[in-house]
Amino acid sequence: MVERFTLGDAGYIMYSDMLDRLRERFPSVPDWRLDQIVTAEHDAITGGILQIVPAEVESGAIEMLSRETDEREQHDALSDDGEVA
Repeated sequence: MVERFTLGDAGYIMYSDMLDRLRERFPSVPDWRLDQIVTAEHDAITGGILQIVPAEVESGAIEMLSRETDEREQHDALSDDGEVA
């Protein structure tokens, strides 16, 4: 007999739910950039159509977005002469 399992048990999450969480966590990042990062992470792990994605795609996207956000905030904190404001 085949054992049944949920998508969550298999390590998959709903794409739209993941985007909602990313939008909430990174409100300053445009939707096109979120989609671009998620697509790159998904393709790096599996390739294919984004309907359900491995949960690792979200954690990879969070890592990339955190790095980008930190870099942007550090850049914005510098004044024109390179001193911290």
